[in-house]
Amino acid sequence: MDHGRKTKGILSGSGALLACVLLVAGAVPAQASVAAVNCGDTLTADAALTTDLLCVDSGLTIATDGVTLDLGGHVLAGNGLTVRASNVTVKNGMIMGTGADAVTVQPATTDGTAAATLSDVQVTAGATRARNATLTVSGSNPALCLLTGLTVVASTATVEQCVVHGQVSVQDSPGITVASSTLTDGKLTTAGSGGVYNGTVFDNFPVTVAADSGEDVFQDNLFRNTDTALEVRGGKKTTFDGNVFMNNSVGLLSTGGFGLTTVKNNVFHSNRTVGLLVNQNLAGLNPDPVSGNVFYANGTSPRKLTDLGGNTVRGGLHLFTGAITQPTLTVTGNIGLANGGFLIWARPGSVVDGGGNRGPCGPKPKSGLTCA
Repeated sequence: MDHGRKTKGILSGSGALLACVLLVAGAVPAQASVAAVNCGDTLTADAALTTDLLCVDSGLTIATDGVTLDLGGHVLAGNGLTVRASNVTVKNGMIMGTGADAVTVQPATTDGTAAATLSDVQVTAGATRARNATLTVSGSNPALCLLTGLTVVASTATVEQCVVHGQVSVQDSPGITVASSTLTDGKLTTAGSGGVYNGTVFDNFPVTVAADSGEDVFQDNLFRNTDTALEVRGGKKTTFDGNVFMNNSVGLLSTGGFGLTTVKNNVFHSNRTVGLLVNQNLAGLNPDPVSGNVFYANGTSPRKLTDLGGNTVRGGLHLFTGAITQPTLTVTGNIGLANGGFLIWARPGSVVDGGGNRGPCGPKPKSGLTCA
């Protein structure tokens, strides 16, 4: 056998194969490049930071739909980011403002649209603002998502698995969702809006539901460590189901609109003055009873507080619904233990006894309630 000829043939075949592979590889299109980013840029294509970027005069603007800005673990500092387009994604890094708004999502024109998703982004030293827009803020875990202030006006917004500090204002925005998040050291005010708040910790973060609010649902949240954890001043309908109000002075306060409020299956624990206080002139029956709540160790260290009738407020559930003796609220199946005052305080004839309430009721000698 001619081994030299055979080897030469193999090498010749390998060369042809290599040439074919190179030809095919050359035919594969290169991946689309990601643009570099400079201060003052208006991004019209996907872009990425390769280093921290400090923008003293002008920040970044995204004005084209479908753009993704990858912060790449870096910091965009200074005048921040403005989004004036839809289907925009910003991910993986930090945006640091200068005390004003760090992120703004708002259409370029009155008839335009704007929608942005912030994923694993930490926004500090400035608020995030959405106006006439759609905003989604989320983290793969809460440590990677941070907002320092949030303003939502005439928009739809979702905050999930995120930490929020500072002031949160929701105005004229019926589609708000806050879930599995932690809100600390700030305040939430909602007006002309409606939302769902679920599985979230409000720590030193009082909530006010204004008189013109829409339908709000608070479910499975923890409200703790503030003066008045949540105040309802009105609204179309507000539901509290399965929440814990703990270590506040007042857990839940209603100064208006309680006739459209449902309070059921909540725990009021160690609120220093009172667990639930209804303090308003209320007319008309509430179709949804105050039911199935547990009041434990409330009113043990009260501040000086009286209702509109001058009665001292202290204990589990204090119901003052005005001077009239017409029954307006139904209380059913509430349980009290170790409270500093009554489980339920209500003026005679002002409530309907739905039965099953366990704990002392007042005022004595006759409250109109039978409590086991």
